[in-house]
Amino acid sequence: MAELVGPILEVIKFIGRPARKYLKYHRKFTEYVADFKQAQDDLLAKKADIQRQLDEECDHGKMPKQEVERWFKKVEEKLAHAQNVEDKVSKGKCLFRSSLGKLVDETTQALKEVQAEGNFSGRLVVNDPSIVAVKLPTENLVGHQVSVRDEIYGYLMGDEVGRIGVCGMGGIGKTTIMKDVYNRLIREAKFKKLIWITVSRNLDIQSIQKDIASQLKRALPDHENTTVRAGKLSETLREQGRYALILDDVWSSFPLEDIGINELTKVNGCIVLTTRSEEVIRSMGCKKVQVACLSMHDAMDLFLSKVGQDVSATPTLELFMKLVVGECDGLPLALVTLAASMKGISNPRLWKNVVNELRGYIRNIQDIEDKVFGSLKFSYDRLKKEDQDCFSYCALYPEDHQIEKKEIIQYWMEAGLIDEMGSRKAMEDNGHSILEKFEQNCLLERVENSAYVKMHDVFRDMALHINRKRFMVKAGKQLKELPNEEEWGEDLEKVSLMYNSISAIPQHMKCPKFPKLTTLLLSRNSLREIPESFFEHFPNLKILDLSHNPFESLPSSISALEKLTALLLNGCYNLESLPSVLKLQALKKLRLRGSGIKEIPQGLEMLVNLRYLDLLARHPILRNPEQMREFNKLQVFEGWFCNMGDWNMHVGQRKKLYKYSVLVCPLYPSRDIPSASSKLVVFERIEINSGDTVMLPYDIQQLHLKHCYGARSLNDIRLRDAIDLKECTVEDCFDLESIFSSKYDQLKKLKSLILRNLADLKVLVGVGESSLGTFSSLKEITLCSCPKIKKLFAADWALHNLEKIEVNYCLQLEEIITETEGEGMGTSNDSIKFNFPKLKTLILSNLRKLRGICSENAVMVCKSLQVIEISNCPKVKRIPLYLPQLEVDDEGQLSPFNTLQEIRVRTTDWWESVEWEQPNLNVKNVVQPLLKFCNRYNLEWRPSFLDSIPNEM
Repeated sequence: MAELVGPILEVIKFIGRPARKYLKYHRKFTEYVADFKQAQDDLLAKKADIQRQLDEECDHGKMPKQEVERWFKKVEEKLAHAQNVEDKVSKGKCLFRSSLGKLVDETTQALKEVQAEGNFSGRLVVNDPSIVAVKLPTENLVGHQVSVRDEIYGYLMGDEVGRIGVCGMGGIGKTTIMKDVYNRLIREAKFKKLIWITVSRNLDIQSIQKDIASQLKRALPDHENTTVRAGKLSETLREQGRYALILDDVWSSFPLEDIGINELTKVNGCIVLTTRSEEVIRSMGCKKVQVACLSMHDAMDLFLSKVGQDVSATPTLELFMKLVVGECDGLPLALVTLAASMKGISNPRLWKNVVNELRGYIRNIQDIEDKVFGSLKFSYDRLKKEDQDCFSYCALYPEDHQIEKKEIIQYWMEAGLIDEMGSRKAMEDNGHSILEKFEQNCLLERVENSAYVKMHDVFRDMALHINRKRFMVKAGKQLKELPNEEEWGEDLEKVSLMYNSISAIPQHMKCPKFPKLTTLLLSRNSLREIPESFFEHFPNLKILDLSHNPFESLPSSISALEKLTALLLNGCYNLESLPSVLKLQALKKLRLRGSGIKEIPQGLEMLVNLRYLDLLARHPILRNPEQMREFNKLQVFEGWFCNMGDWNMHVGQRKKLYKYSVLVCPLYPSRDIPSASSKLVVFERIEINSGDTVMLPYDIQQLHLKHCYGARSLNDIRLRDAIDLKECTVEDCFDLESIFSSKYDQLKKLKSLILRNLADLKVLVGVGESSLGTFSSLKEITLCSCPKIKKLFAADWALHNLEKIEVNYCLQLEEIITETEGEGMGTSNDSIKFNFPKLKTLILSNLRKLRGICSENAVMVCKSLQVIEISNCPKVKRIPLYLPQLEVDDEGQLSPFNTLQEIRVRTTDWWESVEWEQPNLNVKNVVQPLLKFCNRYNLEWRPSFLDSIPNEM
């Protein structure tokens, strides 16, 4: 019996514990219900507090963090369940009160748990990736401009005004004000989409539609009519959410429905246009905002800010400056231009003379726009004669056109506006210095892309007025045919009809000859035929630009243009042959890039004055390298050789060139070859075996290899000859096992290394061949789709100049920076620092086996880093980046001196689990506002063979 007592007591205890608990639920049921209702109220209050904080933070172009959105979803689920429990309590829907008490208690604990999860640290939001807009370069606003800006901004922030018209004379600052508004809208981020369109004088609905679609990242087929395109744009705009469309420089009214702004899209959009015409504002139904000239006080402040501190601080010049400012009548463009032209001049006598000259220009002029014109012409007249000619040449482009610096300098050179200086490089440098002078004197506008400039339409009007007898400019006017014969004055020197739709030239023009005409620009038209007698009208023509036209042949009369110095036929894809060029002895530049020419023009070898020869046609036309032997003055060459033998012969006999862009390829290339901007050689579809003779020019700066086979490394070509190599790109060369199998001093000069789709690549530099100075000048490295490489950099490489690292789809890559085997760089307690002082971009994506960026006790010190992307690298558990620039203010916000702009990761789970430590700083909390989540793979360079690789690789 005693043996049974123990087990019986244990059974009673086992049954008694839950029984006691159920009795407790029964006795204290009322207390459990009260605690339950309090938990509900507490969670609802917590939800309201978080929602209020979220509303405040989301006003600044942010979106909720994913963890916050998940929390709100969980709160809704728990509250819904709690409501069901409350209904049961009120209706007594449980058989036993104790069972109901248990349900209430469990629900209460769940409510308290989810409330505790709502104790978020830091901000609740991240940057909203759907808001994509780039700030526009602009000047600071002054005086009345600030109040105009605020008035426009107020309308945009409200809901009562949907169309705003900003009105004022040319050069008064309408565009400057709207750029400031645009940049402010980016910061505030009320609008999901901001669209900026420059309309200009020649209204082109289809072009406006195309520009809007481009900024919305949509494509509109050119063959569709404007009505169909408008319908598609309307649908796209409705999908965008709230948007603002800025139409700058509108000269004539048009129905907004024509571009896709209809009753449906007006609901969620605001339209702002700038114009000189009040009639445009009235007819387009806009709320008028007038921009007036600056007051004398504000005009003086603007002038002093531009003329330079050394001048503005000179007391003896104050009176003269006031007189100059007074003559500008408060027009910002005139003030800025005159201030720039007087910058650095501190002699009072010179200022007095300037005042007298300026008054002479605008004396007896009553109309303010004419006065402005006079003050701008004063700045123009202060230029040297050759600079005036260069400036006027910019007016040959369409209004508001972004002028490529390289192209306009080429025009100047061929027109003889830049003196012969012994070398083309010296002439180009002189051209850049002239452009720089124009920019500094505010005669040309700087474009965000430094490769382009823009001419203000007021300056363009002035230049065309000054040269009205010498120039006929109808560029970008949507012309279908040549201007009327009465417009062809006998004093014409330059005619620009570029960017039109002219398809035919009359067979017999009744115009006389134009002995003074030296420049004829007909590029980017639809010319299908040019009459035989056409060129007879222009016996002294020097520059003829017929590029990007579909004509199939040229008349033989072109051979009579004996003074022609530049013949531009690039992009004439239907043109298969040329008449004899034997008589074009003055020709210095011939461009055939992208044309349909199939053989070398007859007499080409006799053109011994050629400086620039472009033979990169759609077909390989250079059959014999000997044809190049006679061009002793050649400085720029672009050509195509079909085999390695011809290429080697060319290298062996060629003269020193300033620039070249050469393709060596037996078949048609897979993509266009870049124009000669340095010294480039491209090998494509060439077999290169070890021991083969492959010659490289000693001064080559860029080397590209694509679809080449046979070579195990670039040492199989004579890389040692390339003593000035700056850039190297290798793509789709499936036999390459290393890029450099032995060490060359040339690697110390290399600045860019781009490697894509190299199936057998195992290392960059052969084992044991690297040294401390390897890649010491390297600025950029891109590695994509190299599935066998396991290590990238050696720890002892000097990479202090590196600015960008991008690695994608390297499926076996395990580590970015690897220490030398057997040689630790410190004890386990030491922190190893790899310094990357200039690194701005670090992108690591789709690296399945990447364990780490560097060893566990090492960090990369990156004081200039701007962009970080680590996506789909599941084995990376630590971010070893030390960013000294990360500082926070008293409120825990990032310092304005921080360089870091964004961090891109794939998933929230990975971001929450990864470690990132920095002394005295909670890095992940601090950088949270910069976080963006990548929603899709970057497939730009994803090769097809990746699809066949097993996932476990």
